[in-house]
Amino acid sequence: MDIAAPITWVITALGGFSMLGIWIARGGARGGASRVPAPAGRHCPVPVAAGHGLAAAGTVVLVRLTALGLGG
Repeated sequence: MDIAAPITWVITALGGFSMLGIWIARGGARGGASRVPAPAGRHCPVPVAAGHGLAAAGTVVLVRLTALGLGG
């Protein structure tokens, strides 16, 4: 598990950066009263967002198991 946690972290980061790139390409924050426009999230592909969330949760679990010494 000492290797699995950094691998899932990299997968999470790649998913996050791809969503950030899509958001910026589609206009990003356009100003106004809100810093995040209401349609900003509709351009992110659902599989990328779901995979990003699952990888983030997996990273947290793996890091906790490793920190507790349960990660073989």
